[in-house]
Amino acid sequence: MRRTADRSADLERLLSDGPFPAALRAAITESGLSLDRVRHRLARRGLSVSVPTLSLWQSGRRRPERAESLRVLAGLEQLLELPAGSFGALLGPPKPRGRTQPPGHLVAVSQHDRADIDDHGRLSAVHARVVLRAGGTGLERWPVRWDLEPGVTPKILADRNCRVAGVEHDLDRSRLTADLVLDAAPAPGESVIVEYRAMFPARPAARRFVRTLERPVRDYLLEARFAVLPALCVRMRDAGPGRELSPDSGGTVHVAEADAVGRIGIRWES
Repeated sequence: MRRTADRSADLERLLSDGPFPAALRAAITESGLSLDRVRHRLARRGLSVSVPTLSLWQSGRRRPERAESLRVLAGLEQLLELPAGSFGALLGPPKPRGRTQPPGHLVAVSQHDRADIDDHGRLSAVHARVVLRAGGTGLERWPVRWDLEPGVTPKILADRNCRVAGVEHDLDRSRLTADLVLDAAPAPGESVIVEYRAMFPARPAARRFVRTLERPVRDYLLEARFAVLPALCVRMRDAGPGRELSPDSGGTVHVAEADAVGRIGIRWES
């Protein structure tokens, strides 16, 4: 077992006072292991957990509660050479279970992005279709956030059940935020389909598209449709190596994920 003296003061404090996500993140960082290596080593111990789930635990967007997840947590304590029960003591009482939405929020249930790439290999447009569910009354605004490439700013246009109320540019964080106002606020528990698009200027740009999902989306689909097939197309993800994608007969590649969160994208080379 790793001695207390071998652990940083910050990690010791987090293991004592929490919160759990920060303690887990710090312990994995100090181990020097990637999330994929953590997953692999747990699998060798007979414990199954996905990289996205570990990422969700680290971010605090999800917590281990089921019996299988708690076994994984105990395995993490052993793998990271921490005292037994270190993580479990930070979890506190379980949260109420169920599929109710957070009160006072619009939640993306599913999202479909289609990126169009022109015959010069440039990203020309992204068409987005989002299914939103209301967790309260009077909810009519949905912020759309984009990570900007240097010198390239898209124009956001509303296509279905919404209008663009305002656009803000955060140059320090290289981010654009467009505020979409729904045509009609859905009743609590009801859903609405929103469609919009981002149009990009016809100028040289990085040959990739990345969507940042700040909250988990139950079903996420990203398509890239090419006017001219690239020499190489690769799936991009927060954790784990890239994976080469093969286009279908229509010149399209895609990435589909369940409970998706974080940065998900596709890059290509002409």
